[in-house]
Amino acid sequence: MKVAVLGSGIIGTATAWWLAQAGHEVVVVDRESGPAQETSRANGGQISVSYSEPWANPRMPLRLLKWLLSDNAPISFRPRMDMRQWAWGFAFLRECLPSRLAPNIRAMVALSEYSLATLKQMRAELGIEYHHLERGILNFYQDPAEFDLSQDAADLMRDFGVDRRVLTADEVIQIEPALAPARASIVGGDYTAE
Repeated sequence: MKVAVLGSGIIGTATAWWLAQAGHEVVVVDRESGPAQETSRANGGQISVSYSEPWANPRMPLRLLKWLLSDNAPISFRPRMDMRQWAWGFAFLRECLPSRLAPNIRAMVALSEYSLATLKQMRAELGIEYHHLERGILNFYQDPAEFDLSQDAADLMRDFGVDRRVLTADEVIQIEPALAPARASIVGGDYTAE
């Protein structure tokens, strides 16, 4: 079968490779002049099993309302008279229900673990060498309430086998001295190792 893959980022090139492995004739088309110039570049090619917290979570509806009034919000929403946009919005809000948090985290952890294993397999099989790091993610919290709220998702991820733990400022310094500023006020840290 002839298959066209749109986009030459990590997803597009990986999809093209697996399709070719399955015997398909594949062509990759990208609107940019080189590979990985959009989403893959913006995300830094990051696969983070330990950062499998869904945007759709019980705290998000209130945050969205605050962000709608902010010029520097991490997301933007422009309401239109488009039923698909509103259907998507209501589906997103349904996934923010507390009962959906655990199943969504479980699914995201499983997908992230599969993605990481697949990447490692592909890298080994093709002999791809590049500068990559496997250090994990370090989250800082200055607000004790935000830190406490973050622990619900962290607890769930630990239940699903993700190594996520709370560290003191001294333990953070032991991980990577360059990360510790000369003067810091850290309420709590959440470190995940991969």
